[in-house]
Amino acid sequence: MNRSSRSVVVGLAVATLAAAPHAASAVSTGDANFSKYVAFGDSLTAGYESSALTRTYQLNSYPMVIYRQATGNNTGFEQPLVSDPGISGLAACANGACGVLHLVNLAPTIAPYAPGGHPTNLQLPRPYDNMGVPGATVHSLLTATSGGFFDLVLRNQTAPGFTAIQEGLSLHPTFATLWIGNNDVLGAATSGIAIEGVTLTPPAQFEADYRAIANAIASVGAKMAMATIPDVTSIPFVTTLPRSFTAPNGQQVPFIGPNGPLGPGDYVLLTASGSLAAHHGLPVAGSPPLTDNEVLSAAEVSNITAHVAAYNNIIRTVANEKGAALMDANAALAGIAAHGLDVGGIEFTSKFLTGGLFSYDGVHPTSFGYAYIANLWIDAINAKFNGHIPEASLYNVMFQPPVASPSGGAFDPASFVFTADGTAALKAIFAPVAAPPTHPRRPHGHH
Repeated sequence: MNRSSRSVVVGLAVATLAAAPHAASAVSTGDANFSKYVAFGDSLTAGYESSALTRTYQLNSYPMVIYRQATGNNTGFEQPLVSDPGISGLAACANGACGVLHLVNLAPTIAPYAPGGHPTNLQLPRPYDNMGVPGATVHSLLTATSGGFFDLVLRNQTAPGFTAIQEGLSLHPTFATLWIGNNDVLGAATSGIAIEGVTLTPPAQFEADYRAIANAIASVGAKMAMATIPDVTSIPFVTTLPRSFTAPNGQQVPFIGPNGPLGPGDYVLLTASGSLAAHHGLPVAGSPPLTDNEVLSAAEVSNITAHVAAYNNIIRTVANEKGAALMDANAALAGIAAHGLDVGGIEFTSKFLTGGLFSYDGVHPTSFGYAYIANLWIDAINAKFNGHIPEASLYNVMFQPPVASPSGGAFDPASFVFTADGTAALKAIFAPVAAPPTHPRRPHGHH
């Protein structure tokens, strides 16, 4: 049955939707052993939402949901929690605006909270179980020991100089999930510049690094599950804004981009919302064109899509070689983008602000979206390892707003605009991918 068109397990009226996690003794995980579960990945693994890490959302990260369902426990899976309203990817938190994006008013205007939050469990005397690092690429997950969110996640006082892979493996996991590679293409999509070796990782380097990670996990005897990465045309960051506008005579007139009028297959990125509000991109004198950073050309999209396909072929091949479960996120999100998602008779879509699946940054899921993704992981793990881990209830997150927003009134989701701080927050987490060294640092499985 196509998951994108079926209701999730039970309807809203069924009591089990709101049931607590099963007791550990009642959960059959089959051949998968969750006595020590470690999750490796990037911002999607970390539970990043609306351009920030914050405790409210981290507690519903997909690894935390998997752990609860597989073990029946709410404690024991440690994460680098951050107090609300969170910490964004802004390097210098301009004007103190560091928290999650939210609706400032019903215009709607979207901005970060100010001030932001702070880490709450830095004194944990061991590595975290959630080794998801916002901004991480395949290569940096394997090699980085500091910088950006690595400084929050890595426990240098207990494992000085270790990488994320080394720290996670020092816990001797019995099971691991790996969802990495998103930032190896997202930098191209969010910057509007698709250049191999700059914003796109060369497939040969991707394969070398991905295999090194998989080999390191296998070296400690852990079973694992892996996930493909979604195409950028499945996310609202790329698909929301139109490439044309309606003229007074009713005709559709293309916006002006860096190379002239936008054509079929070109995309206007969320980061262009402020420029469009300032009447940029109009075919009139005095209107600046949209910049290359605000537009993805059809050729750039084709280049990105080709890299996504190459990366996913590598991920599928390695998963098959390692006997890993495979969660096909690419197929799932493409299906939702095309057909929507029926959950208990309620329709969810990939639309920005109103679809219910994506948060205010247009890239990361809402809490509901993360819970749904966790169930995709659970389904894949059960199928591969003959388990009967119950899917998570979606009821508690189904009607939860993505972030605190103004109450009352109505807004036109097509007329949103990000503040300058909000636009900076959108851009900051997806730094361009630098050309990696020829010889990556070898990970160690035992420490």
